[in-house]
Amino acid sequence: MGTWEIVAILHNCTPLPGTWACRIKTDDQGLECQLKSQWCARCDLQQQWEYNLTYSPTSKMAAVCMLIATSAHEALKLFQWDVQGAFCTSDVDTEIYMQVPTGYPLPP
Repeated sequence: MGTWEIVAILHNCTPLPGTWACRIKTDDQGLECQLKSQWCARCDLQQQWEYNLTYSPTSKMAAVCMLIATSAHEALKLFQWDVQGAFCTSDVDTEIYMQVPTGYPLPP
């Protein structure tokens, strides 16, 4: 896939620890059909000074109400988008180093 590769740890770098995020996918009848897992960075270890380095835009309720009212007044169609993963899958312009999951086979 070309998303990541295993490399030696640099001397001036502290790799991020990770955790497994697991979920059960179900079919239309609600029956378990697939188990999914993903190795994710532990974001709960973010330092306080790093909080301003992440930005996820949000809207105020007054702005949403004004948008809905204007749409209704002008008889416009209003569509909804689910952008839950938009921030998580954005491009990263820096190199990020993570620890390898326990038990993952390492190259010789």
